[in-house]
Amino acid sequence: MKLIVEEAESDAIAAFMDRDEISVTSSLLLETELRRYASRHELNQNLVTDVLERVPLSEIPPSLYREAGLLPGSTLRSLDALHLTSALRSGADTIVTYDERLALSAEALGMRVVAPRHTR
Repeated sequence: MKLIVEEAESDAIAAFMDRDEISVTSSLLLETELRRYASRHELNQNLVTDVLERVPLSEIPPSLYREAGLLPGSTLRSLDALHLTSALRSGADTIVTYDERLALSAEALGMRVVAPRHTR
């Protein structure tokens, strides 16, 4: 969402995603979340399309929903659990998030958490 709306971390996340040594991927859930965000904020859907063209998206198999529901942590929200389970299942060792609850759950499961920030 920071690639759609200018926020404090927008430049930092854009620079992070442009680095050659990383591979950014997500599930199709990202498309739903970004398009709903754009609708709520009355943003042009072309902005979402531009972001999505930079990120390979994978299908969510039915069994992933159960896995996500069984993740530990009482504060992990449903959509975040799906994102986290999708990342774990894909073999990712790092998750990029600015959400504290998601970050704590990812760290508890042994993932590295990255939240690119602009530094002066």
